[in-house]
Amino acid sequence: MPLESRIILVDDHAAVRAGYKRFIDSESDLIVVGEAGNADQAFALLKTQACDALVLDISMPGQSGLELIKRVRMKWPKLALVVLSMHDSPVVATKALEQGARAYVTKSSEPEELIQGIRMALGEQTFVSSDVQSQGLITGSLQQQGQENLQLPACETQDSAATTACGLTPREVDVVRLLVEGHTIEQVAVSLGISGKTVSNNLSQIRQKLGVQTDFELAFWAWSQGFGRKPPGFGA
Repeated sequence: MPLESRIILVDDHAAVRAGYKRFIDSESDLIVVGEAGNADQAFALLKTQACDALVLDISMPGQSGLELIKRVRMKWPKLALVVLSMHDSPVVATKALEQGARAYVTKSSEPEELIQGIRMALGEQTFVSSDVQSQGLITGSLQQQGQENLQLPACETQDSAATTACGLTPREVDVVRLLVEGHTIEQVAVSLGISGKTVSNNLSQIRQKLGVQTDFELAFWAWSQGFGRKPPGFGA
């Protein structure tokens, strides 16, 4: 076995890759052996460069990081996958873990958390950075198993009907949660690995189901259900 665990970095910003490469290479047991700027480059690199862990962004031009995770899992099921993302949403983190990532770290978290996430992923353990955990929607069970669905406040899931008690499907709940957290339709699409048109269609169905007309009405309903972060002074 190599003394150092081999890492491939995938991010569309060269400066970001360079910064994290220096930090990872400073660890005696880790070394960056390759870099890629998008999903296709990463997949091609994996065919020629052996590695132990893939550290990847979610939001990239072309194929999203979530789609790359699915592709990699099918061909290299044992490879440790670590998401390094700008999104601190528990919804996005959960989606990444469900697709097969072992660790989820945000770019705003301390760099040491990335190192911890890489090492835990290499040890086949699940890790989520503290800024995501602090929102209270990632449970201890999810951290250990990486496959448990988020608990949905006020709208418990009905498996037989594949909908929630409030009439929304799990995907529609994800769309609402991300939108009220301030993400654009395009960002929601990238985060969930679907098209912008699908998000817009979901949004129309959500409004029809809930009987709301405006973005404010939708946000008001979402906050009352515990989705997203309520603005100061909202509700009791």
